[in-house]
Amino acid sequence: MKDRLYQDIDLVQFYDYDNPWTESFDHFVRWSKEAHNILDLGCGTGTLTIELAKKDKRTIAIDIAEEMLQEASKKSDHIIWKQADIRTIKLDEKFDFILLSGHAFQVFLTDEDRLEVFSTIREHLNKNGIFVFDSRNPLGKEWLTWNEAESSRNFIHPLYGKIKAWNTCTGDADLLTYHTFYQAEASGQIWEASSRIAFPSKENIIALTEQAGLKVNMIYGDWQLNEFRENSEEMIFVGGLQTDKI
Repeated sequence: MKDRLYQDIDLVQFYDYDNPWTESFDHFVRWSKEAHNILDLGCGTGTLTIELAKKDKRTIAIDIAEEMLQEASKKSDHIIWKQADIRTIKLDEKFDFILLSGHAFQVFLTDEDRLEVFSTIREHLNKNGIFVFDSRNPLGKEWLTWNEAESSRNFIHPLYGKIKAWNTCTGDADLLTYHTFYQAEASGQIWEASSRIAFPSKENIIALTEQAGLKVNMIYGDWQLNEFRENSEEMIFVGGLQTDKI
């Protein structure tokens, strides 16, 4: 199903303003410090990718949404931008650092999809390489705050001026549909898109990584890098290849 939030230029034009640099990006940059080559899976408009690629690091960035890559490619021509499905892409090289950021992992709705993603990571990770990805902890039930009152935020768009953004949702951890709204204050015009995500459990994710030949070495519970606890908001997985798979 086409996700208009990422595949409709009328919605993509708001993405960078609604998703500025975050604390999480600083950690991805730090984790990639020793890497010589980087694979960014689900790169979006490339804000983080560009920072990762500094200091002449060879960087390949993948996204399924051509519209997002169009915006990304305007920012840098030193990165190899590729439109592809990360479940099935095959590149003839391996990488020191592979990431999947911004909760992009949650767009994969089935165990089969998730296992394919982990298999992609395994096939492209160097023997001493590391992978990092994040997913919201389903026990935190963050989606309960996805209503207009609690999720409302504002930013300035160069064409439309002040924009109010907010989210609503239906469903639960197994399959949730969230709706994103942008409203121009001056004209009242509203843009809207619906997206589907899932909230797999920590246990589910670990089992699938092991099945794929990966090993999770650490799970953080927030972007202050506190150790994961049952009520943590985030699940930030850091790992590498299983030693017997190298």
